[in-house]
Amino acid sequence: MSNELESMQKEHLFPCVATYYEKPLTLVRGKGMYLTDSQGAEYLDFFGGILTVSVGHCNETVTQAVVEQNQTLQHVSTLYINEPQARLAKKLAEVTPGTLTKSFFTSSGTEANETAVLFARLATGHSDILALRHAYSGRSEVTMNLTAHSSWRPMSSSVAYIKHVHNPYCYRCAFGLSYPDCDLRCARDIEELIQTTTNGQIAA
Repeated sequence: MSNELESMQKEHLFPCVATYYEKPLTLVRGKGMYLTDSQGAEYLDFFGGILTVSVGHCNETVTQAVVEQNQTLQHVSTLYINEPQARLAKKLAEVTPGTLTKSFFTSSGTEANETAVLFARLATGHSDILALRHAYSGRSEVTMNLTAHSSWRPMSSSVAYIKHVHNPYCYRCAFGLSYPDCDLRCARDIEELIQTTTNGQIAA
């Protein structure tokens, strides 16, 4: 089955849907924290399905809830009120701090990040966005420009208002320094970037 699926992938998926390894894994099953490939080998999933299965693969509670909901109402436009959306928004409002009582639901991290950029620019009236180097933000045009990995950026930067700054990452300091002797060089680098590449009015 592995060779057959590999052939299907090469023939019918865009080349940008790339896989790791010369001989990529063909995953056929997941349960809890483990994945199983087409040869029956098991792997501990540290990737978490790109952070989408934080409660484990094929979680029985989640699976049952999805089945029950799909038997009642699968999808409608947000132009209409629906019970699951309203109840989830209320639940989130109960557990989020302070005045965070409004939700805007999206179906992917890419949409969430793109929407966050839009909201930040609208709310502040400012344009510039600071993004972290080594970060992955998504696969739309804006989020690919936010992303600071060449392998996830198939074209040159096309969104001028996005600037990339160093992570405050003491374990692998970009400046080769150690805290506290570094005098927070990473923070000063962000200040310098704001002063030299923006008008000082940062949206996010």
